[in-house]
Amino acid sequence: MTVRDEIIDQGVEEDDEEEVDKGEPNGKEQRPRGNAEQRPTIDGRETGVGEWTEAMVGKEKVEGRKGEAGIGMGETEGRKGEAERGKGEKEKSEGEGGETKEDLSTFEDLLQAVIGQRGRWNYLLYFICSYGSLISAMQTMSYQLLGATPDYWCHVDQLLEANWTTQQILHFAIPFNNKTRKHEGCQMYDYNYTTVVAMGYDEAIVTLTPNRPPLVPCQHRDYDLSTYKSTITTEWDLVCERRAMYSTTQAATQIGKLAGFFLLGYILDMYGRRRTVLVCSFLSILAAFGMCFTINIWFFIILKMFVAAAGSGVYLGSFVIQMETCISKDRSVFATMYVLPWTVGYMLIPGIAYWVRSWKWLQAALSLPCLVLIAHYWLLPESPRWLVLQGRYDEALKLLKQAANMNGNVPPSDGTILTAMHTIYEKEPSTKIHTGLVKVLYDYMAILRLRKLRMRTLIIFGCWFTCALVYYGVSLNATNLSTDVYLYIFLGGLLEVPSYLLLWPAIAFFGRVKSLAGLFFVCGVSILIVACIIFFLPEAPVWIATVLSLMGKMAITAAFHLVWLFTAELFPTYYRSIAIGEASLCGRIGSTASPYINDILGEKVVWAPSLLFGVASLLAGVVSFLLPETRGQNMPETSDFDQHKGGGRNNKAFAIESPEIKRQQQHTDKNIDANGTKIVRDAVNMESGKKMEHKQENGTTEMEDTKL
Repeated sequence: MTVRDEIIDQGVEEDDEEEVDKGEPNGKEQRPRGNAEQRPTIDGRETGVGEWTEAMVGKEKVEGRKGEAGIGMGETEGRKGEAERGKGEKEKSEGEGGETKEDLSTFEDLLQAVIGQRGRWNYLLYFICSYGSLISAMQTMSYQLLGATPDYWCHVDQLLEANWTTQQILHFAIPFNNKTRKHEGCQMYDYNYTTVVAMGYDEAIVTLTPNRPPLVPCQHRDYDLSTYKSTITTEWDLVCERRAMYSTTQAATQIGKLAGFFLLGYILDMYGRRRTVLVCSFLSILAAFGMCFTINIWFFIILKMFVAAAGSGVYLGSFVIQMETCISKDRSVFATMYVLPWTVGYMLIPGIAYWVRSWKWLQAALSLPCLVLIAHYWLLPESPRWLVLQGRYDEALKLLKQAANMNGNVPPSDGTILTAMHTIYEKEPSTKIHTGLVKVLYDYMAILRLRKLRMRTLIIFGCWFTCALVYYGVSLNATNLSTDVYLYIFLGGLLEVPSYLLLWPAIAFFGRVKSLAGLFFVCGVSILIVACIIFFLPEAPVWIATVLSLMGKMAITAAFHLVWLFTAELFPTYYRSIAIGEASLCGRIGSTASPYINDILGEKVVWAPSLLFGVASLLAGVVSFLLPETRGQNMPETSDFDQHKGGGRNNKAFAIESPEIKRQQQHTDKNIDANGTKIVRDAVNMESGKKMEHKQENGTTEMEDTKL
């Protein structure tokens, strides 16, 4: 029997009882008691018995419906209570073991809940990842010593065969440059040297030097090998008309990095961080040792490019893994620490080169540390953030639980973690599988297509270009400053340590934007003063220009590192690797130009490189004020930049899920169901009661039921 039937039956019984009270035996009508003249009233108005009876019956019907409505509302409240009790029991069951209910809607929240504060796992991962920074420095910054250019002059066969000394040849046959205070290395006097040999040195000086003949280019050169036993410059004669080839050997490093970064952002996102690092580590080892056996300059340049490209994969992939496993407050710490091994490798170069003076043996010595990269196969984990966005929840769960165990943190239940992973996965756009160059280029234009990212992207590109141009330009400018190469390189590496250590509190106190702009201004002013000293005070002590140059290098070093960190914080997960890769590509364009500026422009106008580097730094400092501050902010998610409604994987503005991703997702959903975890995609209506709507019709109140 329904509630409505019970109410109706109750109402019928009450009517029957009232009729018995009011009526006479055998159903005869009973008149109202009391005075015979007293008449029944309704609202104070006297009425007839028939009218009064009809009104009472209508009132009883209304009261019956009110009772029915009250019971219906009671049933609704009861169901609400059951829903609340069920919800509480669910939260209680999820919170067993001391777990508290918390928001895990972003990977940052999930990482904080599972891993907790930084601990042994984070520091171990730092040592594994940052080793690639040491390798990269040793292969990149060795250019000045592998290709060192000692003093050189024209080779004069006849005079050498006549046993003239080097000083006699320089004094008689080679012109002296009063500006550089050195003998010319590319030209010599066009004497008849057979006649000169017959005359002898003393007579030739007296007779022939007053009337010097025209200058002619050298056919061959001799080098001063008192400092270097051999370099690539002395082996392949990379001076004078072949000087551009010398600059190309260093540019090859930057071109290799440029090509590597152009593809690495896409490769890292498509095939994973760990796999990319492992492949690049293997290629780095092969190419680095292969350079020791090169037989010509072109073979050397090609292998140099491979070393740079593969080394970029190790450096960038490891950096992304490091950043994606840090919570927001730890990113600046680990980003600063990440580049400290770079300074160690930087300072080791002159120490090793001081004892190994042959360039082939020096390259072999610098390549030995690359063998340690083999350990990445066993030690380097995949980025859990990347695993989640690929729908590979089981692998991410296993990795995060290992990290939590090593850090001594008690993670949430597996079901809670898997549910959070699925929520994060649904919020992000799916990975798109591309084929063909056009589609790959389309992917690389993604961050420029999003209006909210376009301006910051262009500014970051400009900052990267300036940092790389000035950093490598100043680092490799020892020749134009006429200072000791070994000391200049060592001090350049040593001063990078305070650059990184001072950067840490600076960005914590002033923020990213002000720190970046200030560093650009300090660098620009220092380098411009160097240009003024070289132009207006060429006789000034060399150490003044050297100190100012190293001061500018300290500032640009810190700025370069800050740009790395800033780029990782400015772009969402789906575009982070692509953004870093494209920004690094812009940086490689600047670093590719720097050796040509130093070697070719600096040889003709010695103060011009410093002027160019200083102006570029000042301009970058101005535009950096347009970037948003990221201090204390979570790393952005892709949905934050969605310019269409309904962001995430259902948004047509982003990529469509590939069949592989769908298959992985179906498999993962089955695993989640097997663990007893319900993935909720739509809001669930927790109320099932009834709502009463009142309508006034024909002077009576009618009650209607509608489902909530």
